[in-house]
Amino acid sequence: AWEAGQALRGLCLLELTTNLFLYLSPPLAQLPGLRHLDLRNNSLVSLMQASFCNLTHLESLHLEDSALKFLHSGTLADLQGLSQVRVFLDNNPWVCDCHMVAWLKETETVQGKSRFTYAFPEKKNEDLALLECNSSNLDGDPILPPSLWTSFVFLCIVFALVGAIVLLVLHLNCEGIKKWMHDIRDACRDHMEGYHYRHEINADLSSSSDV
Repeated sequence: AWEAGQALRGLCLLELTTNLFLYLSPPLAQLPGLRHLDLRNNSLVSLMQASFCNLTHLESLHLEDSALKFLHSGTLADLQGLSQVRVFLDNNPWVCDCHMVAWLKETETVQGKSRFTYAFPEKKNEDLALLECNSSNLDGDPILPPSLWTSFVFLCIVFALVGAIVLLVLHLNCEGIKKWMHDIRDACRDHMEGYHYRHEINADLSSSSDV
């Protein structure tokens, strides 16, 4: 087992293409000798922070043809710390994310970044080049589509109207509600008095029968 562990620590090339991975496994950090990591044609939706922090000798990282939408700031920092790595990120459904766009503009590690396009938010008759996202598209996080904003606003309006109607009904029927509550209180009181009265009668009858 020790020899196998040492052999893995000395592994230089790891090819895991077309495996339908959704996430990277943390044990990758236990391969400090890794120089080439190929993860093309998977289903990666996110990269965990510290996935590459210990791969100080990494020279090439292939993440093409996956399902990545953006890279978290921790992942960006990890990649920035790998001075000699070349990163390949083509053919992913990127969203217009300010942190990633700023990082792409500064870094020299990503290959072919000028070809990257973003799939969201969609804009008709406009260039979708990821590096050309401007401040009107960027809010620091992936933007919600306009249809969701419209639905959210409409839902808020509906709830506001329902709340206003409920308050209006309560206001108009305030006296009626008070009367209804008083009636319930009186009914409960009558019920309890009747219960105590029957209990006293039963107690008297029991005493008489004992005599």
